[in-house]
Amino acid sequence: MRHTIRFKYTMILAGVVAVVIGASWIAINFCLEPYYMREKRRTLVQANDELEKRLLRDGAVTDDTKLYLRRIKENYNIEIFLWDSAQSVIYSSTAGDVLKGSNNLIDYILGKNQTMGLIEETEDYEINKVYDRTSGASYMELFSFFVGGSFSIMRVPLQSIQETVRMVNQFHIYVALFVAAVGVLAVWRLTKNMTDPILHLSSLAERMAKLDFTARYEGEDNREIAMLGESMNYMSARLEQTILELKTANLELKRDIEQKTRIDEMRREFLANVSHELKTPIALVQGYAEGLKEGVNDDPETMEWYCDVIIDEASKMNLMVKKLLTLNQIEAGREQLSMEHFDLIPVIRGVLNSYKLPIEQKEAKLVLESPKSLYIWADEYMAEEVIRNYVGNALNHLDGERKILVFVERRGDKACIQVRNTGALIPEGDIGRIWDKFYKVDKARTREYGGSGIGLSIVRAVMESHGCAYGVKNEEDGVSFFCEFDCK
Repeated sequence: MRHTIRFKYTMILAGVVAVVIGASWIAINFCLEPYYMREKRRTLVQANDELEKRLLRDGAVTDDTKLYLRRIKENYNIEIFLWDSAQSVIYSSTAGDVLKGSNNLIDYILGKNQTMGLIEETEDYEINKVYDRTSGASYMELFSFFVGGSFSIMRVPLQSIQETVRMVNQFHIYVALFVAAVGVLAVWRLTKNMTDPILHLSSLAERMAKLDFTARYEGEDNREIAMLGESMNYMSARLEQTILELKTANLELKRDIEQKTRIDEMRREFLANVSHELKTPIALVQGYAEGLKEGVNDDPETMEWYCDVIIDEASKMNLMVKKLLTLNQIEAGREQLSMEHFDLIPVIRGVLNSYKLPIEQKEAKLVLESPKSLYIWADEYMAEEVIRNYVGNALNHLDGERKILVFVERRGDKACIQVRNTGALIPEGDIGRIWDKFYKVDKARTREYGGSGIGLSIVRAVMESHGCAYGVKNEEDGVSFFCEFDCK
């Protein structure tokens, strides 16, 4: 490299400062005065046009026109003199001015005691740059004739622009000194900014040496430092990507191992539960069948009782297998939902009617509180299965006042069903587990009524497949199961 980075930036900054100062000096000395003259000429022409419109409209210098001319004087420092066709002054913005007298007017028009330079001439007016030798002042004057023979002179002093240029040049010196001071500070700041990236690269290299490959260079230099920083970024990104791929592969492998372990545990648990549930009924069926074959008792009533036991146990095994198949299909997603819009109330009444005989046998009291109709969107067969499992579960755990209460109501867009029974409460430690397959809170009582611990698992699978809420809570005198279905 021919020059150091510090030298390069110092020269660039010095050049920029010099260009800005030089450009502003040129603009002040060569552009400000022409701009000022152009704006004053435009103001004079506008004031003259407005005055001509007012004279044509009113036919004379009214008080409103005088007020307008006075405002022109105050706002734009324009002196205005207006004569009629007889060269008599009808308005002057400067009291006692020499232009009020007729002889002085002729002398003024003929150019005595003054030097004129033409700026612009049209059919309606003439604009001159005038130097008055008597007062030593310069003016821009607009001389105009109006309809009816009246004429006017509008003039604006030019001394202010010359004074402005002088003051701006003086102020420009202070600005240049200030800019130079700022430039020194900027050079110090820029050189600091150049050394900081080098130190930053050093810290990045140290972090990468400690295997921290997330380090990135974020500088904006476009030469050696940037090239080195981009190379380090590329290396760091490649290493980070490689490590992420390894971590991802390790996580996937870990998940696969955990899933395989979980599946093996579920398989072992499932086989153990099924074996346990089928062991007793199979043993009973086998024992009673062997007793019948060997003619243990020839009494017809005893033989009939043996047959009833065999049929009952076979029915329990058949029901458990059907529930397992249903649960497996729902959990595996093979049981497709057939969404229908149907009235829920007849479904609930049908379920309760099917339990009428068991309810009477247990001397239970059934209470149903529901609207006359309540339409929902759901799979009708699965919704009926949920209600059937809830009612059956409530019937199997009756105690105390032996009441089963079924409440149905609409809350917003949801149909809420609550099945409550009086009896023993569910221990707090078992509330979260009653939805698991084969889980039984009271195994002895469950065996008494032939429960398999699958019904509530079916409820969970059905409600989750519908994406609806369900649950259980202990009441003061019993247990309440609830679920919700969409009305929309």
